[in-house]
Amino acid sequence: MKSLQLSIVTLLLSAVAAWASSSTGPARIQGIVVDSKKNPVAGAEVHITAKDGSGLQKIARTDAGGQFGVSGLPVTDYEVVLIVGRQVKATLTNQHVFTDKPTKVDFKLTGTYSTTGAKKHTHMVYVPAETGSNLSGHWVEVDDVSGAGATNGEVNRLSGDAVRKMQSGGSNSGGN
Repeated sequence: MKSLQLSIVTLLLSAVAAWASSSTGPARIQGIVVDSKKNPVAGAEVHITAKDGSGLQKIARTDAGGQFGVSGLPVTDYEVVLIVGRQVKATLTNQHVFTDKPTKVDFKLTGTYSTTGAKKHTHMVYVPAETGSNLSGHWVEVDDVSGAGATNGEVNRLSGDAVRKMQSGGSNSGGN
C-alpha cells in the first residue's frame, strides 16, 4: 500500500515539474539590430537565457530588417547576448521583462556588417592527443583564409626530436 502511495506522489510531482518547466509567460523581448550607419543586420543571433535557474533558453535570428522577437517568456530577469558572425558583440546581463508591454532591446553596432558577404571558408582538422596524455584527440575548426593553419595545402611533419625541442622551448627545425 505504501509503495502505491509513493508511486502516486511521485507521479504527481513529476507532472507538476513537467508543467512548470514547459510553462510560458506573458512577457516578450523584441528589438532591432543595426550597424553604425543604421543599416539593419540580418541573420544575427540573439540568445536569451533566464537568470532564475530554470534553464530556459531561447534563440532568435534577426530578419532582413534586423528585427527579432521572442514571446511567451516568464516574468524574470534574462541575459541577452547578441552574436554576429560567430562573435559576441553585446551582452545584457540583467534585462527585466514586463507583463503588460514588450521589453524593447535594441542594438547599435559600431561597424558595418554585410548580409550578403562571402562566407568564411573553414575545415575541420583532427588534432591527436599530446604525447604522454591519456586524453583522446579532438577536432578543431581551421580558417582557410586568415592564415591559421595551412592555407596552401602544405602540411609540415616534424620528427619526435623536433616536437620535444618545441615543447621544451627550443628551436623547431628538424622536420622529416
